[in-house]
Amino acid sequence: MGVPKFYRWISERYPCLSEVVKEYQIPEFDNLYLDMNGIIHTCSHPNDGDPHFRMTEEKMFKDIFHYIEVLFRLIQPKKVFFMAVDGVAPRAKMNQQRGRRFRSAREAVDAEKKARERGESLPKEERFDSNCITPGTEFMARLDAQLQYFVSYKISQDKLWQNCKVIYSGHQTPGEGEHKIMEYIRYSKSQMTYNPNTRHCLYGLDADLIMLGLTSHEPHFSLLREEVRFGGKKDSNNRTPTPEETTFHLLHLSLMREYLNYEFSELQGNLPFPFDLENIIDDWVLMGFLVGNDFIPHLPHLHINKEALPILYKTYKEVLPTLDGYINNGGNLHLARFEKFIRKLAEYEVSNFEETNADLKYFNSKRSGDGSAFPINRGTADARELEPFDFGDDTLDDNDQEFDLCAKLENLGYKPDPAFYDDEEDDDENGTSDTGIFEEEFRQHKREYYITKMHYSNVDSSVLREQATCYVRGIQWILNYYYNGICSWSWYYPYHYSPFMTDIKDFSDMKLEFEMGKPFMPYEQLLAVLPPLSVKLLPQAYRPLMIQPESPLKEFYPETFETDLNGKQQDWEAVVLIPFIDEERLLTAMTSCNKNLTEEEKARNVHGPMYIYFFTPDSLGEYKAPKYFPSVGVNHAGLEMLHRDSWEVLPEKIYKGLCKGVSQDLYFAGFPTLKHVPHKFHVAKENVKVFQQNSRGENYILDVTEPAQAPDLRDLANQILGKTVFVCWPHLVEAKVSKVSNGKECYILSKGEMQKQILEGTSKEEFYTFRNSIASGYHDRWGINIGHTDILVYAAVMTGRNYMPVPNGRLSLEKTWSIIVQPFANQVVVRDIAVHDPGYKQHLTPQEYFPPRTKVFMLGQPHYGCMGEVILIDPDHKGRILVVMTVALEPNFECLQQKQEQLVTRNLTSYQASQKLGVSSHLLARLTGTVLLVPPSGDNPSGLEVKNKLNIGLNLKNNKRNEEVAGYTCKYRDGDRFIWMYQEKTIEAIREYQEKFPEVFDYLSVQIGEKDIFFQDDIFEPENCKERVAELTTWLKESDFAKAERRRCGTQALDESIVSRIVEEVDKASAIRARAVKMQVRPHLLFK
Repeated sequence: MGVPKFYRWISERYPCLSEVVKEYQIPEFDNLYLDMNGIIHTCSHPNDGDPHFRMTEEKMFKDIFHYIEVLFRLIQPKKVFFMAVDGVAPRAKMNQQRGRRFRSAREAVDAEKKARERGESLPKEERFDSNCITPGTEFMARLDAQLQYFVSYKISQDKLWQNCKVIYSGHQTPGEGEHKIMEYIRYSKSQMTYNPNTRHCLYGLDADLIMLGLTSHEPHFSLLREEVRFGGKKDSNNRTPTPEETTFHLLHLSLMREYLNYEFSELQGNLPFPFDLENIIDDWVLMGFLVGNDFIPHLPHLHINKEALPILYKTYKEVLPTLDGYINNGGNLHLARFEKFIRKLAEYEVSNFEETNADLKYFNSKRSGDGSAFPINRGTADARELEPFDFGDDTLDDNDQEFDLCAKLENLGYKPDPAFYDDEEDDDENGTSDTGIFEEEFRQHKREYYITKMHYSNVDSSVLREQATCYVRGIQWILNYYYNGICSWSWYYPYHYSPFMTDIKDFSDMKLEFEMGKPFMPYEQLLAVLPPLSVKLLPQAYRPLMIQPESPLKEFYPETFETDLNGKQQDWEAVVLIPFIDEERLLTAMTSCNKNLTEEEKARNVHGPMYIYFFTPDSLGEYKAPKYFPSVGVNHAGLEMLHRDSWEVLPEKIYKGLCKGVSQDLYFAGFPTLKHVPHKFHVAKENVKVFQQNSRGENYILDVTEPAQAPDLRDLANQILGKTVFVCWPHLVEAKVSKVSNGKECYILSKGEMQKQILEGTSKEEFYTFRNSIASGYHDRWGINIGHTDILVYAAVMTGRNYMPVPNGRLSLEKTWSIIVQPFANQVVVRDIAVHDPGYKQHLTPQEYFPPRTKVFMLGQPHYGCMGEVILIDPDHKGRILVVMTVALEPNFECLQQKQEQLVTRNLTSYQASQKLGVSSHLLARLTGTVLLVPPSGDNPSGLEVKNKLNIGLNLKNNKRNEEVAGYTCKYRDGDRFIWMYQEKTIEAIREYQEKFPEVFDYLSVQIGEKDIFFQDDIFEPENCKERVAELTTWLKESDFAKAERRRCGTQALDESIVSRIVEEVDKASAIRARAVKMQVRPHLLFK
């Protein structure tokens, strides 16, 4: 499925779905699930566009560990932390994996080829082949060992990790990562001890996670993902942001459920059976499959960016009232109802063809010279064998009706001239009616599709029957996969394309049974999905099967292949036209090679268990670390191994729908809801800006209902001043009210008493500015019309909770509030709602809050900021806490501060730098920026139409992007203008440039003012021109300045030499053993 398109479309249609993750405002989650493959790909090959990029394996593993740590620290799950790596996939998924790997391998090779053609010298180290992120490779075996070590290390060292169960399902456990997670959720829901109000957070990038989350029917479910930016040109030179710099979004399925309720609200009261949101959601999931996913291709002409989903919804709303029940019954496809839905949907296909065909005829008529249309192709006998689409209303009525094309086209929005269909004048001279011509053209259109796309030599009724049954079987397999788990490891959809909707019919009596089979072994999957360009990832024993000409499998590994956009727009969406692997031939061919595997290779070719970790205070001895990292001295990570079949639940035992006892009326902090504020909704194109550009499709707009009359300001002040309310609806945040205002007067709390103030001047203007800003912000970002705002409520949002000492010697849990007071529109401020009790203990004794061995930090003097460990609460010292503080030597940075100040003053102006180098200021300005070089003039007379111009400037400044290079250049304000300053490293770089390539300076010093683009053979001698250009390109790429950090002009940063000295000073201080100091400390001076 086109992930960005689906995510963008759904986010823009339902604008409140996602919110930026903010510290202190993250919901509490019981379970956090990581779909690990996205993290592995991000951290191992973050810059595929740069063929020069290389990263050590140690750095990859460190980055993966760090990413996991950031996500865990962000969410802090209370009960379960589940890390799922893709294992061997079902055969149905392998076709998509195979196409993706063939394409990525070719793209990597093409990128390297283009770089060499540009004269660039590539690193000697082999590039990282991302196809190694497949079960069974050596890389995955090493990563698996590293992840097991990492979990043991964190549980042994990190208190947060000790509070929950950690489940690691690695690459040896069969199944896709996200589906292993769903298998666990289904298993958990089937247990008697399951909490129906469990709060789930699932991290991952795939759009189908939205559907998977909804199939669970768990209302407290959110998806965590990185921010997706749409629009604007991507800069391949941009540094990959660290996890800390990444903006994360939470997509709330609680809101998705409510929006879907609105989407299909017109069905309420119009069905011959009860309206049930859970069933509506299941049918919505089914409709999503029809626009394509990882297992079957999209139906012809159904594209997300061409409003396919609204067409599906409209069809569903028309058809469902005519049925006797829902189509998708908890993963079981009701064939008769689904057939009626498809038959109705097929009218769109007819309409689409009619419009396209009419446009084509019009175009042809304009090109025919005399204004007449080209002769119409009457088709062939084969085309006429194709059954016509029955345009009658049998989708809504089982009675046969006469075909009426004119009426049908009118229903589809096309208004033909009635005279054109007059019974006495609608035949041409050959006796063929226009209706017949249309039918014949439609059949011919479909025939060409099946012949050219699917390579049938003859298209008859048996072919169409095969297409229909195969597609419907695919839909049922996917429903099983999403709702019940894998029903067949071996089934797959055997075509690159799906049939026409008008040909998917007569399947209501099908028998949908599947043979379970068994998952591939890891090496079987490797041979099934890897391209020849990744042959090195296979064990040596299997490589001949892929690359030897006499191999019985050679036809499955083409060196070149075609792709087909098939109505899509992006290359990554294209169909990769490679043959499907024949499982029987594959397994037979592998048999003779198996004996040549080494023992180490045999150990990788197995299915393995999942690992369930838990904290134990007992020492389990030393955990020997794999390569790169230190061992865990004392291991406290208990381990239980479990095979995946332990979690398998029979379909009839799976709990479908909402769990009994789920609380939908209580507000769970952090889980937004459209309830609590009276409103209506409408659908319109209102350019809501969810991402970087205004939305292009329809938005669901919420219209807040205005009260009959504005509340009295004084009465409102009496009710809420000094009290807590909820603001930022629908993403509710608790806040404490300090002021209310109507633009003329306001009430505030002063020393606990309410006071009235009259607003004048700027205070009055400020009210109206805030009011307008709040209204436009709600509409432009969230798609909410809040109406007229009479009153603003000023409040400070909650930032957390802390235990504070109280007079009786105990600690009381108190909410903490932001120091910033913000205005909020009163009509969307929520109060007096039922809130879920998080179960915090309101009062604790110091002994309960600070038990022995608790790690604390000092907030007072002396030793501010030092970490310590609690020994005991000393009653003889009035409840003070005896703590052992670890007091380290503080490094001395005074001399470094002075040196940094001196370095800043050493920056040279353009004049000073050019004098020092002996070149003109203009040449210096150009060389430190951009100087374009193009191929020799004989090959390129104009010097303009060249795809790969080469920049031989140092690229140390960029006015357009407002960028400078750390340690080389900086931009300073001089009065009302900006000037570039140069540092000593720039002088050294230009001197080295001049020594290595003097001919560049000899030529440019004369010609630099004449033109902007230069020919290579104007600078270098023709006989060695290519060699010198290659040498220059390599030097520019490998020099230190090319790797230096690009940053926004004016960024305050320390010089690299100062940073190095700071590290030295810190290391020096760290080498001196810290002192252990015992102290008696009051509880409020300790941070836990």
